[in-house]
Amino acid sequence: MADKKAPEIKIKYVKRKAGHGGAHGGAWKVAYADLVTAMMAFFLLMWLLGSTSKATKEGIAGYMKEGASFFNTERGQSILAEFGKGILPGTRGLDTQGDDGKGKEEEENDSEAERKSLEMLKKAIENAFDTDKLLVAFKDQISIDFTEEGMRIQIKDKGDQALFDSGSDRMKPYAMSILREISKELAKMKNHIVVGGHTDSIPYIGTGYTNWDLSTSRANSALRAILSTDFPQGQVKRVTGYAETLPMESLDPKDPQNRRISIIVLSSYYEARQAELNKSVGSRPTSSSSKTR
Repeated sequence: MADKKAPEIKIKYVKRKAGHGGAHGGAWKVAYADLVTAMMAFFLLMWLLGSTSKATKEGIAGYMKEGASFFNTERGQSILAEFGKGILPGTRGLDTQGDDGKGKEEEENDSEAERKSLEMLKKAIENAFDTDKLLVAFKDQISIDFTEEGMRIQIKDKGDQALFDSGSDRMKPYAMSILREISKELAKMKNHIVVGGHTDSIPYIGTGYTNWDLSTSRANSALRAILSTDFPQGQVKRVTGYAETLPMESLDPKDPQNRRISIIVLSSYYEARQAELNKSVGSRPTSSSSKTR
């Protein structure tokens, strides 16, 4: 019997796509989310623009074209003056005012005016020591300069003209006269003051008593002399003993002239900045290395 030929077997391959294809994919969801976000931003922008006045829109347009310099122009200034408080209640808007309601330009003007007042105070004190027959002998023991805190007055020892008895907080009579004369001029200002006591680096000889104690006691003695002239006690911000930590510039730490009393007339600008800093980060603990009254 003849062999039968085996039937040919054909294998057909069918390609299938993985998952859902075409319009059934997930990419459209991302595009739709972007569209919704863009539409929400667009309608929010339309609402804000619809809520603003024509002048405010002009201010925004001017800022976009010219930058912050636009508000230095006459038109920009008029917009700030009338519409600079913001679109929504509680906002600061286009103006450059701080929390105290003062603009930067106004703050700068106030600061400049105060600086001039402090310079006049400096001249008044120097003039008193130039003309008073009793004080002229101590003229070279007084130095006045300006720091970031304000105006600083320093009264230092000189040779045999020490401000205090050796190793004591007992003030010499002429030192008291110097401080009283200075305090009379300080009382004409409304600024707060900081009184500091300083020593040289020679260790205090005595059990349980250091230069920290001595400088603090001397600062308090100086304060009593200042207050004896009816200087407003409310203007005293701080009384501190610095020991030998702040020697005078270019002087050896052991130099007797480092033994001194400092009075800093605080500027309003410095106090305002410190108040803002304290609000932001909270009051910092007083350093254990200084003793404050």
